[in-house]
Amino acid sequence: MGTATVYRLDGTTELLDHRPTLEESRKIIDGWIELIKVGRTTTLVVDEEGRIKDKPVNREITAMYGHCTYGGYIVGDVIVLEGWGTVGD
Repeated sequence: MGTATVYRLDGTTELLDHRPTLEESRKIIDGWIELIKVGRTTTLVVDEEGRIKDKPVNREITAMYGHCTYGGYIVGDVIVLEGWGTVGD
């Protein structure tokens, strides 16, 4: 069983007690889904158009995972999936 944690721009986090559905994920991040695989067991769920929409930088997620993305930063609210075997497994 994996974990799903929401990292919001306001600095709050929320541990979900389930794997979010596509629709739930879209509501949480307020946009179209883009998955970014980080290592073997971690996937970030971000807004595919977050930079185009000029969403603010998510400082906490950028500090943790920015080195894994083009441009080195991540914007908007993010869901971090750990241990779900989400992409490429």
